[in-house]
Amino acid sequence: MRTINHNTKFEVSELKDRPLISVEHVTKSYPGEIVALDDVSFKIKEGEFICLVGPSGAGKSTIVKMLIREEIPSKGEIYVANRNICQIKRYQIPYFRRKIGVVFQDYKLLDHKTVSENIVFALEVSEASDDEIKIRVPKILNLVGLIDRAAVFPNSLSGGERQRVSIARALVHSPKILIADEPTGNLDPDTSQDVIDLLRKINSAGTTVILATHDKGSVDQINRRVIKLEKGKLTEDRMSGGYGK
Repeated sequence: MRTINHNTKFEVSELKDRPLISVEHVTKSYPGEIVALDDVSFKIKEGEFICLVGPSGAGKSTIVKMLIREEIPSKGEIYVANRNICQIKRYQIPYFRRKIGVVFQDYKLLDHKTVSENIVFALEVSEASDDEIKIRVPKILNLVGLIDRAAVFPNSLSGGERQRVSIARALVHSPKILIADEPTGNLDPDTSQDVIDLLRKINSAGTTVILATHDKGSVDQINRRVIKLEKGKLTEDRMSGGYGK
């Protein structure tokens, strides 16, 4: 089975109608007979907007951790762009993760760096050139509506602005996949709406978006494919519609 190395491009344009992501009979168990996921299977095509839903403890975050190779399944396989990511070697993981943008509920920003510097840092660690940084940073700040907040530190930002910085940082490598793990969990309804609108805008530009959430209102409004987990099992997979019962 082929693995990803740092010289291998993570291209998805060749996939056509084949799945971009394939989760195949995945089970994840922890010590103490805890089963976080139980024989879960689903496929995601390039360009889809997926709402991964379920109550707290349903297994959403476990799926997210495995998609970014923070964890691997106890059983089953996960393929991204036809590559078995369970077999990626440890030193190859950072290169793989650059092609998947991730947004968390708690932002994970560097408080001692400005908005612009937070994004620059994400590029510097990937050894982007100075010219590339000069081009990408203003472009991404403009996309998320924060070009006028570039010199501000995170502690001076609202929760919604911090989340937009987090989204900007996740997008700076132009990923084909954006995973948002409870991105509106700390936000009020109006600010949550802004974040959801931004995710929809990003998806409309061609990025595959996976939104892990238990926010029923957001899921009902998005009205796209819903994959529902309950107690580690996949209980629903609907191509459109709201959160459901």
